[in-house]
Amino acid sequence: MSVQAPAAAIDAAAIAAISERLGEPDWLRDRRAAWWARAEATPWPTGLEEEWRRTSLTELPRDAALALDPPSLRFALDPDLAAAGVVFSDLREAVREHPELVQRHLGETTTLTSHAHFWALAQAAWTGGTFLYVPAGVTVDRPLIAHLSQPAGATAYLPLSLVVAERGSSVTLLEEISSPDGEASWFGGIADVRIGPEARVRYANLQLLGDGAWHIGAQRVEVAQDAEVTTLNAEIGSSVTKLGLDLRMVGTGGTSRLLGLLAAGDKQHIDINSVQDLAASHTTSDLLYLSALYDEARAAFYGVTKVRSEAKGTSSYQECRNLLLSPNAGAEPIPVLEIETNDIVRCGHGATAGAIDPIQRFYAQSRGLSADEAEIMIVRGFFEQVVAQIHSEPIRERVLDALAGRIGSDAEAAA
Repeated sequence: MSVQAPAAAIDAAAIAAISERLGEPDWLRDRRAAWWARAEATPWPTGLEEEWRRTSLTELPRDAALALDPPSLRFALDPDLAAAGVVFSDLREAVREHPELVQRHLGETTTLTSHAHFWALAQAAWTGGTFLYVPAGVTVDRPLIAHLSQPAGATAYLPLSLVVAERGSSVTLLEEISSPDGEASWFGGIADVRIGPEARVRYANLQLLGDGAWHIGAQRVEVAQDAEVTTLNAEIGSSVTKLGLDLRMVGTGGTSRLLGLLAAGDKQHIDINSVQDLAASHTTSDLLYLSALYDEARAAFYGVTKVRSEAKGTSSYQECRNLLLSPNAGAEPIPVLEIETNDIVRCGHGATAGAIDPIQRFYAQSRGLSADEAEIMIVRGFFEQVVAQIHSEPIRERVLDALAGRIGSDAEAAA
C-alpha cells in the first residue's frame, strides 16, 4: 500500500514537490516553474471586473492544501484504438509513456484574461487529468469516458486535461468529475482542447462535485480550418461554480456548438463566462445554455460574441434561458456582441429568465398529472432542446441520470 503524501500549501515548494514525487523530467519541472511564476505575476480577480462582479471569492478555500498524491482517475481504451495510435490516459502516465508527444502540446496556450490566474495555477500545480491524442485520419467510433474523482477533505485539486485531435480525425469524449459532500474543497480543473483541420470532436463535461466544493475552472477550445466541435457542460453539483469558456475559431470554415445544462438547488451559485472569438472567415458558432433553478439557487451568464475585422461571412448566435422554479431563485443572463465588420451572415443573441408558464402547467395537470409530476415533465421538456443534440447514447443516458437527481425522472413524471 502506498503512503499518502502530506498535503501542502500551494506555493513554489509544493510545485517542486509534485515533480519530485512523480519523478518528472527536467523539461516538465521547468515548465511548471515558469507557469507558477506566471500565476504569481497574474492578478487575482478583485471582483470589480465585469466577469467577476457576480461571484465573490471571499469564501473560496484558498488555504486548502494541495494533495501531492493525485485522486482517483479511471480510463479505458480498446486495444484496436491503441494500435491505431490513440492515446487515452492519465496525464501523468502520458508524460512517462509518450514524453515527446506531451511535451509538444502541454502548456503552450493561454486563455481569457478573466481566468488567466487560475489557468496558470493549474498548469503549474496539476497532479492528474485526461490526456487524449487522436492521430490524423483516425476515427474513434465509440465514446471515451474519463472519471476524475476528488477525495473527501479540505484539499485543492487542479487537474489539467489536454485533448488533441489531428487533421481529419474524429472522437467523442466525456469527462465526469465528482467528489463527496462535506468539507469545503477547491476543484480548479482546466481543459485545453485542440481541434485540427477537418477534425470532428464532441467534448462533454459532467460536473457532480459535492456540496462543499468550489469549482473554479476554464476550458479553451481552438477550432482549425473546416473543423467541427460540439461541447457540452452539464453543471449539477458544487456549492459555487465559476467557469470560463474560451472558444477560438481560428480556421476558415470551422463550426462550433456550445451546449450547457445547469440544474441547481439549495443555495448553489453557478456563473458562466463565455467568449466566442470568430477570428477566421466563414465560421459558424452557436451557443445554447439552459438552467433550471430551485430553492435559492442563482445562475449568472456573461457571454461575449466577438467577430474580428478580418473575419468575413461569419454566422453566430448565443442563447441563454433560465427556468426559475422557486420565487427565491434568480438568474442574470447578459449577452454581449462585439462586431468589428459589417460583412456577416448572422450575429445575434437571446436571453430569458422566468417561471413556468401557468397555462403550460395547467395543461399538464389537466391531463392527470400532479403538480410535481407536471413540473418534472415541463423541466425535462425544457432541457430537451439540448439533450436532443447529444448524439452519443451512453453520454445522453449519463447526463439524464445525473439530472434526475435534481429535476426528477421520467418514471416520477409518469407515476
